[in-house]
Amino acid sequence: MSPQRPDRDTLMAYADGQLDDTRHAEVDRYLEHEARLTQTGEQAYPGAHTSVRAEIAALQAQNLALREALAPLLDEPVPARLLQPLAPPARPWVRAAAVALWIGVGAVAGSLITRESQQDDAVATAQNEGMQHFVRQAELAYAVYTPDARRPVEVREESDLTTWLSRRLQRPIVAPDALPGGLVLMGGRLLPGMPGKPAAQLMYQDAQGHRVTVYLRGMARPTAETSFRIVTGKHMSTFYWVDRQWGYALTGDLPRAQLLDAARALYQRYTADDPAQPAPTAAPQA
Repeated sequence: MSPQRPDRDTLMAYADGQLDDTRHAEVDRYLEHEARLTQTGEQAYPGAHTSVRAEIAALQAQNLALREALAPLLDEPVPARLLQPLAPPARPWVRAAAVALWIGVGAVAGSLITRESQQDDAVATAQNEGMQHFVRQAELAYAVYTPDARRPVEVREESDLTTWLSRRLQRPIVAPDALPGGLVLMGGRLLPGMPGKPAAQLMYQDAQGHRVTVYLRGMARPTAETSFRIVTGKHMSTFYWVDRQWGYALTGDLPRAQLLDAARALYQRYTADDPAQPAPTAAPQA
């Protein structure tokens, strides 16, 4: 009896070295079976577009590209704010008790208001840092995959692209066939995002060969909805926004007006179930 072809999740875990010994051996046996059939000119799994060995090699190449892209971040200096010595832990209950004894309940209420304001500031800071990390992930994914001439996307613009991504992200994924400016869908891929929140990347290309990517994932923590914002770099610009706890980022090396038109079109497709909600306008650079 021929061994069963491993599914995509198993191959990804195999390439990442995350399978236990038993399942790892099962994949090895299938690879041996596939190699024997290849020698005789047979196909191990009729209908498959690529061999299992080729899929594993592509996944390992993808992992290597990500490591090479992220490696420079390890050499960046540690932010000065993280090098500051920690202050002794505060004891707010002691201060509050002393104030209550000398000044009364009114001062205690004031202390509580101040503490609540500080907590609100901390939440806002965490959300801002989360958005910066989200945009950085989108930019890295753009930089890694758009130059790839042979395998820029994992799944081509076939009918199962959105089905596959929707199942993995556990939400409906929309992939318009085209965006303004002559951008045509090439395909997409699944990417690591945050723990328990994988990300999807869609890639589009115009007639001149310019590519843009759409990166989306669920936010790691509750994040306020935002209008379009833009981050402009040396070789790319990114429009991003948050809607219903999902972050979206459109990245490309195109004129700002063209990227904004594409972002608006994408926003309208994702909010088609709520036509009363207007498309946001571009906000100042973040």
